[in-house]
Amino acid sequence: MGRGAGMTYGSPVTQIPTLVLLGAPGAGKSTVGALLADRLGVELLDTDDLLAARVGTDVGDYFLDAGEERFREVEAEVAAAALGRPGVVALGGGAVPGVAQRLEAYRGDGGTVVFLDVSLAAAMPRVGLNAPRAVVVGSPRAQYAAMANARRPVYAAAADAVVDTSSLSPTEVAEAVLAVLRG
Repeated sequence: MGRGAGMTYGSPVTQIPTLVLLGAPGAGKSTVGALLADRLGVELLDTDDLLAARVGTDVGDYFLDAGEERFREVEAEVAAAALGRPGVVALGGGAVPGVAQRLEAYRGDGGTVVFLDVSLAAAMPRVGLNAPRAVVVGSPRAQYAAMANARRPVYAAAADAVVDTSSLSPTEVAEAVLAVLRG
């Protein structure tokens, strides 16, 4: 059971952080994270947004310009800083390996990490890959599928609970996450 158990809603929660959300792009981390932060009276710490603010450009552009190795270094620094602040942390899709030890320590201290899982079919329109096209090696859809399938066990291992967001509205996902916090 996470630290959030027994909390009362309406008064701010000050654990550092209050909750951590992780999952593939399109799982709903940012959208659901904003709903949860509002509901819990805390800040949303979306590491993709924090990274973009730090480097002064979109995360996709920075990834292409800086290269994956540098991107992952900065992403890990930003994620580690977010994990030291109160709020709902929405970790970027690739940030988990860079902060795995911090997540393990956070969970060991009673923190709650929730993996927002999503089916490939549900994720495609959410990330803009819903145009009908063949799924061939090298296609964006195939690359997303390979990435999501490779990361799924990493996310599951780092989390206390899994919420499948595939057929739920953001509000329903937020309610499911709050149920995890309540234990």
